[in-house]
Amino acid sequence: MPKETFFNLPSEKRERFMAAALDEFALHDYRSASVSRIVATLGIAKGSVYQYFEGKQELYAYLVASAAAEKFAFIDASVGDEASGFFERFTSTVFHGARFDFTEPRLASILYNVTYEPGAETLSISARLKAASLEYLDGLVRSGIRSGDLRGDIDVGYVAFALYQLSASLRDYLSERFGFSFKAAVQAGSGSPIRDEDLHEVLRELVALLRGGLADTSSSTSRPTTSPV
Repeated sequence: MPKETFFNLPSEKRERFMAAALDEFALHDYRSASVSRIVATLGIAKGSVYQYFEGKQELYAYLVASAAAEKFAFIDASVGDEASGFFERFTSTVFHGARFDFTEPRLASILYNVTYEPGAETLSISARLKAASLEYLDGLVRSGIRSGDLRGDIDVGYVAFALYQLSASLRDYLSERFGFSFKAAVQAGSGSPIRDEDLHEVLRELVALLRGGLADTSSSTSRPTTSPV
């Protein structure tokens, strides 16, 4: 958490500092991001940063937590009550999550970076972000069980983890399918490279897979389950 001196700053100075820090960490991963560049942009002494935060890692953790909170709030506000069932809410959650990424490129870039950065300095920060995402999905799955959309005998933790992995890897799939770089797109801040209709189509395919599984049930003839003698 920031020191009290950070919260005691006038709101305008606090916002300018956050904007400069967001720009720096959105354009660079943790290791190559520079506190010196932040203070140069602001025209303040480097020591000022350490009056607000213990160090670079704490500043980064605060930026990640702030970005994640904004994204969750955006999704909650966007999904609303129009999506009542589990599959509808999951589809809407992923759709609006993608929309957030392309409308808030700096925040999305920071969240993207911390998800994939392997450095030991960011491991605990990445773990906290993942835990928050899993908690969100855990609640979604439990709600689906209560409503009867999902089986009551499923392992909630496992399903939440699987949905997390699917959602995270969806960015890579979209990049390959539609021929663009996700990171470059969010950093450019020029809007979504994917039409809403195309994104909805991908999500319909994903939900159909979740609903029906992978087994081919079109044939009434079942294959033998034992090995030939």
